[in-house]
Order: sequence, then structure tokens, then C-alpha cells
Amino acid sequence: MRLALTLGLVLVLGVAVFSAVDMQALAQWAMARQREFQNAMAGSVRGLRTGEAGAWAGLLAAAAAYGFVHAVGPGHGKYLIGGVGVGSSVSARRLVSLALISSLMQSLWAIVLVYGGLALLAYSAHELTAFAEGVLAPASYLAVAAVGGVLAWRGLRALAVVMRTPDHSTEHHCGCKGHGPTPDDVANLHSVKDSMMLITSVAIRPCTGAIFLLIITWNMDIRLAGAVAVIVMGLGTAGLTTLVAVSSVVARGVALASAHGHGVASTVLAAFQFISGVAVIWISVLLLRLALGI
Repeated sequence: MRLALTLGLVLVLGVAVFSAVDMQALAQWAMARQREFQNAMAGSVRGLRTGEAGAWAGLLAAAAAYGFVHAVGPGHGKYLIGGVGVGSSVSARRLVSLALISSLMQSLWAIVLVYGGLALLAYSAHELTAFAEGVLAPASYLAVAAVGGVLAWRGLRALAVVMRTPDHSTEHHCGCKGHGPTPDDVANLHSVKDSMMLITSVAIRPCTGAIFLLIITWNMDIRLAGAVAVIVMGLGTAGLTTLVAVSSVVARGVALASAHGHGVASTVLAAFQFISGVAVIWISVLLLRLALGI
């Protein structure tokens, strides 16, 4: 009964927090800011072309700001990072590192895709954008959903292990190994394969703002400026996902501290992992439907 009340409280709090945020208004705000910073980037690029003083600083500042507000809007990266933070025993340092690496890999992939596509494959700007939005975006959402599926499956399996363990309602702290799984045994994200899954699922879809910037800098023959600005844009995106990473780990810590007092920490962490995995799948499916127009 106490376990049911604990899990019920977790669900109620999660729904309350999600409902308290006007996601549509937030998305509209983010899109408006993105347009402003995109225009600022275009102006700075023209300034670079004509040798205007301060154009470099303006371009990099606008790129970083664009990356940050782009991450605020609807997207898959922060949901996956947040889900992993809440639903696994990964440390804040490791999750922040994964958030940073995935954002930078997304920027590097955008550079390879656009400059490689234009130089080697003679793609047009329209073809590159269509490929990114029509092929890579759905592929990324499916990959993120797959990671969510792994989280959900591990959480469900961990719940089964915890519930089969004798005296699972009581956490022991004697240092011995025979009393059932600890929270660290229940859920973790330590393997290279797990990390690569997370990074790849986020990075495979390049940012539309990065594609826009790389195309115009290619056409204006200031390609180094475009590449540097896109990397800075990735750092801006990482700024937001880092905040999400730290917040999710802190939220998990607070919840587990309370759960330890009731002797259900392993069960609560396993439930978190299952619920966060299902949430990641759900959000990925919504984004996939939007990308496919269904």
C-alpha cells in the first residue's frame, strides 16, 4: 500500500508539473526567438562578407543564442537527457558530458552533411533540407524511441527483480550482497554502447538553423565562419540540455532520498526508469507524427 501511494504521488507530481507549463506558448516563444536570432545570423554573415567590424562577435553570439532557444522549443534531445537523468543512476557529471558531446556531434554532423553534400554530391539547398527533415528527423525520433524502449524494458525487468526479492520493502545498508538489488544495481548508464546509443540518437538529426547557416556561408564563400558558428550553436544547445541534465539528476536525488526513508528506493528508481522510458517513447512518437504529417 505504501509503495502504491509513493508511485501514485510520483505520477501525480509529474503530471502536475507537465500541466503547469503551457507547452504551446513556450514553443511559440521559442520559434519567435529563433527567427530573430536567425535574422541576426544572416545580418552578421553579410557583415563578414563586407568586412564589417564586430561581425564575427555578432555571428557567434547570435549562433549561441539560437542554439539555446532552439533547445527550449519542441525537440527530442532534452527529453531524452531528462528521461535518462530521472530514470537511471547516471551521475550529473556523466550526463552533462553526454549532453555536451551529443550537441557537439550534432553540429559536426551538420557540417559534414551540408558541406559534404554540396561539395561532393552536388545537392541543392532544398534537397539537403528535405533530406534532413524528411529522412534524418524521423530516423532520429525512432532512435530516441528505441532508447526509451530500452529504459522502459530495464525498468520493468528491475521492478520484477525487486518484487521477487525477499524483504524487498526494506533497504539494507550493511554492506553485504545478499539483500537484493541496490538503486545502482537497478539502473545505470555506464557502458560505451549505452552512451553511443544516446549520443547517436540525438546527433543524427542536424539542427535546421545549422543547415540554414551552413548553406548561406557556403554560397558566400565564408565556410570557416559557418563551421565555427555551428559549433558555437551546438554549445548553446548544450547549455540548455545541461540545465535539463542537472535538474533531472537533482529531482531523482530528492525523490530517492525520500524513498530511502520508507525503504523503497530500489523500487522507486526502477519505476522511474520504466515511466521515463514510456514518456520518451510517447514524446518521440508525437514528434514522429508531426514530422511525417500524420
